[in-house]
Amino acid sequence: MENINIGILDYCILAIYVCLMLGVGFYFKASAKMADYAVADKKLGLSVLIGTFLATGIGGGVLTGSTGNGYAAGIMELPKLIALFGINIFLGLFMAGKMRKIGGFTAPQMLGKVYGKNCQAIGGIFCIIFQMGSGIAAQYVALGTCFKVLLGIDARIGMAIGAVIIIIITYSSGMWGVAITDYIQFVFLGLGVLVATAVCFASADGWQGIASAAPESYFEIDPVSSIKLLCSTSLAVLIDGNRYSRFFSAKDAKTASRAALITAVPQFLVGFFAMVMGLAALVVLPAGTPKDMVFPSLLAITIPTGLKGLCIGALIAAILSTADSYILTTSTNVSIDIYKNLINPNATDTQTLKVTRFSVIGAGVVGLVFALLLPDVIGLWTLSSTAYIGGCLIPMMYGLFSKKKKSYTAAMVAILGGGLFAVISEMYGFVLFDLPAIVYGIVISAVLLFLITPFAKDAKEVNVEVGTE
Repeated sequence: MENINIGILDYCILAIYVCLMLGVGFYFKASAKMADYAVADKKLGLSVLIGTFLATGIGGGVLTGSTGNGYAAGIMELPKLIALFGINIFLGLFMAGKMRKIGGFTAPQMLGKVYGKNCQAIGGIFCIIFQMGSGIAAQYVALGTCFKVLLGIDARIGMAIGAVIIIIITYSSGMWGVAITDYIQFVFLGLGVLVATAVCFASADGWQGIASAAPESYFEIDPVSSIKLLCSTSLAVLIDGNRYSRFFSAKDAKTASRAALITAVPQFLVGFFAMVMGLAALVVLPAGTPKDMVFPSLLAITIPTGLKGLCIGALIAAILSTADSYILTTSTNVSIDIYKNLINPNATDTQTLKVTRFSVIGAGVVGLVFALLLPDVIGLWTLSSTAYIGGCLIPMMYGLFSKKKKSYTAAMVAILGGGLFAVISEMYGFVLFDLPAIVYGIVISAVLLFLITPFAKDAKEVNVEVGTE
């Protein structure tokens, strides 16, 4: 790779950005209340909620992933982006407000409200593993790549630096600090993506240059591949713990719904711009550039000194805003779904908060260890998401929307059966109709839930909205 050519102005922008994030983290110190620390005391307004939704939802995976996919397969990324847009609309119309009214701290609490504490605990464990792989370890890896390619810093050192910053912000301020820093980070992110897209597109000589460099297949969509991609990437959004924590943090149900709906458009646009940058990379970058290196390589080669700091800041912002949110959500899963749910049901608010704060450090450190030691973090993410979505999606949706009787026995069998079957299928390459393993888990979970519930002796009517705010 040619000289990265980072200027003094670029370093100044990055330094200001990092100091600003740390300053916000220390300024917005949470009070000694669990609700304040985990869900901002349910007081986040519309603008901040939109910012934290976007910053968390986009993440380093969207920027590097959509850019890399555009480079490797052209517009095949488009169906995934459209599906995510549709899911965000669905969440805004039918789930965000409903979840805010029900209240809580974590997504698996829905399982506990409907089916009992054991289902909540299993769902919490699946959710923790999923978030450790997808939201923490994977973001550390992206951060390490960013530091190595763009700043010439060893990837492991970059991961460690990022981990320290993220843990400090999250530990000191909880959801308030995370949400406010997310808001600021999205400003960096939005400006950086716009600048990077414009420069890369111009460097590739626009659509004319892209069309001449890209094969015809890059402008075609394969339905089978699209379905596989949608199943493996988009379904997780439906029960993503991070999104649920934002629902719970909204000042009211209307704000939660509006924020979820509004974020659908800019999230789609950022992903689309990233895909366009990937297409432009066919002209700008050497053939055979690894997918995960496309976005940082574009920034290193095409962005002029002075603007490079802004664009690097955008990538770092995307990564940090996702990682800190997943660390907070994971630590809340530990304290609510495991500790208070099973270990110490009579735990005081102070005790629960202490466990949450301790878990922030633990999640941050364990995620770093995973990123440093595991050669295939993406494989970890695939397995963890397969277990969580395959096992928990159907029971959670059924518990939330169905008016029919619910059964603890049926739900437990469905969660374990669907999750384990999906993982085994993924590990051993079981393929049917060329669909990803997560689909098998969802199908098995649904079949078990619907077959067992009518005959279960413990089946009963449960209204999760009774006693809500």
